[in-house]
Parts: sequence; C-alpha cells; structure tokens
Amino acid sequence: MNCLQILKETETRFAGVSTTPALDAQVLLACCIRRARQFLFAHPEYEPSPAEVDRFRSMAARRMQAEPVAYITGEKEFWSLTFAVTPDVLIPRPDTEILVEEVVRLCRGERKTPLRLLEIGTGSGAISIALASELSRVIITATDLSPKALAVAAGNALNNGVHGAISFVCGDLFDPVGEAYDIIVSNPPYISEEEYDLLAAEVRKYEPRQALVAGPQGTEVHRHMIEGAPPFMNDRGWLALELGAGQRDAVEKMLHENDYCDMVFCRDYAGLERTVLARKR
Repeated sequence: MNCLQILKETETRFAGVSTTPALDAQVLLACCIRRARQFLFAHPEYEPSPAEVDRFRSMAARRMQAEPVAYITGEKEFWSLTFAVTPDVLIPRPDTEILVEEVVRLCRGERKTPLRLLEIGTGSGAISIALASELSRVIITATDLSPKALAVAAGNALNNGVHGAISFVCGDLFDPVGEAYDIIVSNPPYISEEEYDLLAAEVRKYEPRQALVAGPQGTEVHRHMIEGAPPFMNDRGWLALELGAGQRDAVEKMLHENDYCDMVFCRDYAGLERTVLARKR
C-alpha cells in the first residue's frame, strides 16, 4: 500500500476515537517513515517498507485505544519548538501559548535587567522553555512536584538550547522557593472533580491526573497560588495564571481579596477568558 491508501484506510478507522482522524493518521505515518508530514502530500505514491508498515500498525493500534498521539510519537510541538512528552507530563496545548504571549509582552515592557521569573508546575517545561527562547534578559526558576516531570523538562531545555537559562527545582508550589521574583507564572490544575469524569478518554485515561484536577471547585490551586505568591514577589511584581472556562469571576474575587491590582484577563483562540495578569499592590 502507498501512503495515500494507508492514510485513507486509517482515517476511517480513527473516526470513532478522534476528532482529528486525518491529522492523527498523518502524524503517525510521518513519524514511522521519518519524514515531515508535508512529504505525505508531495509523495502520496510512496510505499513504506514492511518494517515501517508494521511500526505504523502498532502505533495505530495504540491510537485506537484512545492513547494520545503525542504519547505515541513521544513529542509535541509548542511555540514552534519540539518537546519530548511522556505520561509523566501534561501534553502542551495551543491555548497555553496565550499565557506565553502575555508574559513575553509583559517582560518586554519592563525596564529591569535581568528579570527574575518563577514558574510553578513546569511539567514538560513548555512555558519556561518558550519564554527562555524569546527573552534574553530573564533568569528562570521552574518547579514541579514530580521528579520525573522535571527530568523531562530538563531534557527539553537541553534539546532546545536554553538549559543555561533555567534552573529546575523539585517541590510543591512555593515550598522549594527562597527568593523573590519579578514575575510568577503558572498553568495550574484547574479541572474540578466533577468535570474530570466528563473529560475525553484520551485525557482521563492517559494524562497525569495531578496535573489536571484541582479539587471539588477547580480553583483550589489558583487560591493557593494567589494567597501564597506575595511573599515571593518583588515590589510591583506580576502573577500570570492560566484559568479554565468560566473561572474568571472566582479568580478575580480571589485576587481582589488578596489586594492585587492592575488585573488583565485575556481570551484564547476560542474567545474564552484563558489567562489573567495581576500585580502585587
């Protein structure tokens, strides 16, 4: 079978387990033949070797069990960078690029040099590494509760050429932090326990629960972040957080209660309020 025939057959099979069956088939086949996805469109007549076909069938079988494509291939693109991902880390989402965009804008508007930035819950390291790739005058500390996640993040920093700009530290929230920062950034867990039960199987069955679920309300980690951040923020420092759909009112109330100011909420590509920036008064 050639690439075109394989893709058509696989797209039909994936239709029952994926909202993007054609894309999934293309990514997996490109991975198996070790070519860019564009090669499949330019050379639909290309016939993979028997070994490549066997590898593709094995990957396709995993996808039929709802395993995410990123875990099957072992990588995911974020901010035009390539990140290794394992089941120990959350798969980076395009919506999180909004948080990166806003922090980059914030940093470029600050005159202080160098800026000290702290990321809580770095996971794959996507946010810190994207920021380090864009900003030359920041010193970044990235924390995570999971030593396995930090190992993935450190490898990604090395592979993307920014390992010298980021220090990775293991610990929960602010426990391992002993300094003050100009900007604290985080994409914290923001799924409620009730919402978790309704998530797609590929998320619920494969991605790390502790990186997704915050508690009964979904905003419990936001509260810990908002209440715990001020002692670790320099004067007029910023807190930048990602939030879930419909959480603006609850998060804004927490920020007011803890005397933050200059709040800015930003929308994602779907028009949902996805990030908030707030300043220490």
